[in-house]
Amino acid sequence: MSGQQSIDEKFIQRLTEILEENLEKEHFGVRELAAAVGVSRSQLHRKLKAINGKSTSQFIREFRLDKAMEMLQDNVATASEIAYKVGFSSPTYFNTCFHQYFGYPPGEVKFRNPGDNDNSAVIQSSSNTSKTTSTKSRKHRVYIIVIMVFFLLASLGWYKYIDSKNEDIKTTEFPIDKTDNSIAVLPFKNMSGSQENEAFCDGMTAAIISRLSKIRSINKVISLTSMMNYKEKEKTITEIANELDVRYILESGFQKSGNSIKMNLQLIDGKTEQIFWSQEYKGSYDSIFKVQAQVAEMVAKKIDANITDEEQAEILLAMTQNMEAYDNYLQGLNIMTGESAKSFRASRKYFKKAIELDSNFAEAYERLGWTYSHMGTWFGNMSKQKADSLAAPYYKKALELDPDNLDLLRTRAEQEFYNWNFKAADSMLTVYKKKVGENFFSDFLNLMLGRYDRVIESYNNRMKFNNEPLSGRDWSVPYAYYFKGKIDSTLIIMQTTLLHSPTSEPTYDRLGNLYIALKEYEKAKDVIETGLQISSKRYASMLVNLAIVYHFLGNEEKSLEYLTEVIDRANNGEPEINVFVAHYYARLGNNDKAFYWLDRAYKNHEVDLIWLKTDPNLLQLKDDPRYSMLCKKIGFPDCQHNFERNYGIKIE
Repeated sequence: MSGQQSIDEKFIQRLTEILEENLEKEHFGVRELAAAVGVSRSQLHRKLKAINGKSTSQFIREFRLDKAMEMLQDNVATASEIAYKVGFSSPTYFNTCFHQYFGYPPGEVKFRNPGDNDNSAVIQSSSNTSKTTSTKSRKHRVYIIVIMVFFLLASLGWYKYIDSKNEDIKTTEFPIDKTDNSIAVLPFKNMSGSQENEAFCDGMTAAIISRLSKIRSINKVISLTSMMNYKEKEKTITEIANELDVRYILESGFQKSGNSIKMNLQLIDGKTEQIFWSQEYKGSYDSIFKVQAQVAEMVAKKIDANITDEEQAEILLAMTQNMEAYDNYLQGLNIMTGESAKSFRASRKYFKKAIELDSNFAEAYERLGWTYSHMGTWFGNMSKQKADSLAAPYYKKALELDPDNLDLLRTRAEQEFYNWNFKAADSMLTVYKKKVGENFFSDFLNLMLGRYDRVIESYNNRMKFNNEPLSGRDWSVPYAYYFKGKIDSTLIIMQTTLLHSPTSEPTYDRLGNLYIALKEYEKAKDVIETGLQISSKRYASMLVNLAIVYHFLGNEEKSLEYLTEVIDRANNGEPEINVFVAHYYARLGNNDKAFYWLDRAYKNHEVDLIWLKTDPNLLQLKDDPRYSMLCKKIGFPDCQHNFERNYGIKIE
């Protein structure tokens, strides 16, 4: 044990030495410290959490404040001058942090004895009063806030009760200057430890996001899809706020036991990690929709969002009055997180049951439609026409019941996009982005429309605060770099993504596709064959890319073996794969056969024709008049690809 402590102590000592060397550098933060010590940001975060329960940003901030205290006690300079000496860019922010950490402002240091800090006393006396923190790194700050608020509000009382028969609410707050009311709701944490309650936690998250998104005076509310990416990630509040470009983060723990529920809510300033409002709630599960409305309303008021009478009425509307229907809906959502054709199919019975129990359950209709439409787009298990026909009645009903639903808006944008109505999709996503920010599908549409700079800008904005690789779904970024002629960036991004997401089937396919474009056939073969080995099915796109690879490697027998398999499957009626046969003939320069298969794909309205102006294989056809005609028939905007002239890429 002592040996382990010695290692930890040496690690902390190394960190403090690095911080000492860079004390006056205000921009020396989490990323710089991690790089200096030779670990990733996430590794550093986990290591510090294990040693002392602190986040990296908290560790850095408290080190600077301790140094400031030493300087103030030695009277080396004024408080404002010392603020800059310890790396704070604002004396005002320094004063706020100092007061929070030590319990009194820096101007009082000279009137106190050296060991007269309030921290230990505050923490000890508050150990049994605060129930609102969910991590050790925030307890320290909350205890201080609790004591300050107690003395300020003692005469008015600290506890607030509503519906005292069934509900018990306990509130604390520490007001700050609010200039931006964008917000993200972190996935509610399961405080019960029971896996069965995960569905209820996710349901609460979805409900709060849905209600906040109805308030138009809130600048931005990050979507549930984006927020679920943070369910398992260990990141600081500041990192999350910066990545999502929001000012506020709502965090909560949720517990359900029988008909009883409990929540610990915290509204946090994403810039300072200051918890300026917190609330503990206890009540009955039967009143869950009332609770959701109250939470959304209280959060909106705390971030200075004005709620109109119409919005108030929308917020108060419950998804359903049938609790059994709601439970089925939540179970369906939880199963869908598997993000596979199998999990989507399995979720249907729960959404259908929810609709049977409540025929006006808009969200259940929308999710049920989603399970069908994805079969014809992402999963390719049926033709898009069939998938659309199955999904259409559910989407129609959802739209009738709740035309302002943000999830439905994004779904409709996807449908318009896959139906080649690019202008309508672009318009819908513009509205969607104003509320939830940049997202994967926005980048995807921008790539298909040739807006490479927008894709790269979106990626760079994310990477300012997040050094983690892209997910397997983010194909847009490496392709955007490819078409801008930045080949090194293309390969680095794809290879890094593959290292960190070794089970991402699309990443193998797309990296192989780009290797073919660069004539790196051996590398393409290795990558695609690995992808096939781990894949749940023999994807036609992978088989065709392998056929291309083996052709250029001189193994014509192997090439035709893969090509014949795909052609046979297409002739036997398998949907969505005619377009991939066209890839083969386009790459080999047989334009007539390529357009024969593209015509088949067009008549079947195959989804992957959206790649017509973006996939390097199909771009071999760009000088053929039939190519421009097909682009026009599909409805692409006039954004011609002048690759050779603009980007120096010669398409051969």
